Order: sequence, then C-alpha cells, then structure tokens
Amino acid sequence: MLAAATAEQVAGPDRVLVVGTRFGLGFMLHGPASPMSSPAAFGHPGRGGSLGFADPSLGIGFGYVTNGMQPTVVSDPRAQALVRAVRECLDRTAPSPAPR
Repeated sequence: MLAAATAEQVAGPDRVLVVGTRFGLGFMLHGPASPMSSPAAFGHPGRGGSLGFADPSLGIGFGYVTNGMQPTVVSDPRAQALVRAVRECLDRTAPSPAPR
C-alpha cells in the first residue's frame, strides 16, 4: 500500500509553489524543490519553512515547525540544514559492512 501511495503520479511545474514538484497520492516526493533525506522519502514542506516527511528506507519520520513566516515556500535553508544533520547522524551510526 505504501508503494502505491508514494509512486510518482505527477511531476512538473506547480502553479501554486511556482517550482517543479513531484507528487504521489497526496504526498510530495523527494526532489529538487523539496529535498528530503533520500529518494524514498515523502511528505510536504509548509509556508514559513516547516517540513514534515517520512523515509521508510531509513526508518525515520521528521518534523520541523517554525513560529514565523519566511519568504521561502520550499527548501527552507533551516529545515535543510536539519535534514543534512539527521542524515549525517544516520550515516555515522549505520553498521559497517562485514569484512570479507
């Protein structure tokens, strides 16, 4: 069921966000306008810099909410810095491959 919900249904210029977007069934998908933690992630940014997404490939959920409006609609630099930090932490704690 998750695979069907996160399969790309539409991609292209978004008339509201005024950027190229990708959507599954109700969820924005990882892409240049809304970079999340990996290509498997799905969620949605919000006006003012908030961002929420799930990434089943990494087993995480992420939520960031602001208390003020910013000029950004997607790819807020504060949210993206937090996403990068989470990804770096996950990369550091990932098990090392077994020696051959």
